[in-house]
Amino acid sequence: MAHRLTITLPPELLAELELHKPKYQSLSGFCCHLFEQALDRAGTLTERATATPPKGGGAIESGVSKAVLLEVNKTIKKQPIKATTKKAKDVFSARAISPDLIPADLLDCQQLLPEWWTVKKGVRSEGVWNRVCGKLRGWTPEDRRRALEASIANGWGDVFEPRPTTARQAKVAVDEGAARLERFREKGWI
Repeated sequence: MAHRLTITLPPELLAELELHKPKYQSLSGFCCHLFEQALDRAGTLTERATATPPKGGGAIESGVSKAVLLEVNKTIKKQPIKATTKKAKDVFSARAISPDLIPADLLDCQQLLPEWWTVKKGVRSEGVWNRVCGKLRGWTPEDRRRALEASIANGWGDVFEPRPTTARQAKVAVDEGAARLERFREKGWI
C-alpha cells in the first residue's frame, strides 16, 4: 500500500529535479524512482546515480547532479529506519478460543465462556479476557452462568452482574407459573 509523503525542497533542488525528470513521468513518480533506486541497491544516492544501466534496458539513468542527490540522500538519512518485527499472534484475538485457555477456577464456565467469546462484540485481546475472568471470579457460580447466558443471548460485548431476584419478582414468577399450570389443566393438556 502506498503512503503519502510530503517533502519540502529548496527551489534550486526542485528546479534541478524538474530539469532531469523525463517528460513521461510525474515529479512525484521521478522522486519515487530515485528513492527506489537508492534503497534497492542499499548504497547512497550518489553511488546509484553514477552507475550505468544494464544492457538491454533496465533502470533509467537519472542524470541528476551530485548536489541534488546529496540533498535527497541527507533527507532520507534523517528518517529513522524502523525494524520490522512480527508480533506473536495473540491467541485471544480469534473468535474461537481453546477451552484450554479457561482458568482452573472458572471451569464451571467451560462451555459458556468460549461460546460468549465467539458472539461478543468489540475487541478480543488478552487484556479483555483477563478483565472478564477477573469479573467472573468475584461472582457465585450461579451468577456467572446467568451473566454469561444473558450476555450470549443479547450479544453484549461484556458480562454484567445479574440483578438479584427480589421476593416480589419470585412471587410473581410463581404466581404466573401456577396460573399457566391451571390453564393447561383446563384445556386438558396436562
